[in-house]
Amino acid sequence: MKDERQEIEILPPGEDRYREETSRIWISTNGGEIKFVKLGPFGAFMLAAGTLALLGMGFFFLTSLFFILASIIAILGAGAYLSGLVGMGPFKRLR
Repeated sequence: MKDERQEIEILPPGEDRYREETSRIWISTNGGEIKFVKLGPFGAFMLAAGTLALLGMGFFFLTSLFFILASIIAILGAGAYLSGLVGMGPFKRLR
């Protein structure tokens, strides 16, 4: 296998020129800004209320899912127990 090494290109500061066809670096031409703002009392309350609402919905979903799965497991267990009493199914004793 041939080991192909590419040439390392070091650009001095302030040099904006690069080869587009070989560059793997994505450079944005529209400089955007990220602003961090201090939350006021109302904004902090809304953020906390939204976080609690999401946590509450997640908790509700998980508990609902648990109760549905628990009832399914209980029904299957009762069916296995009753089939054992009747003498059907794979859980009967070999005599």
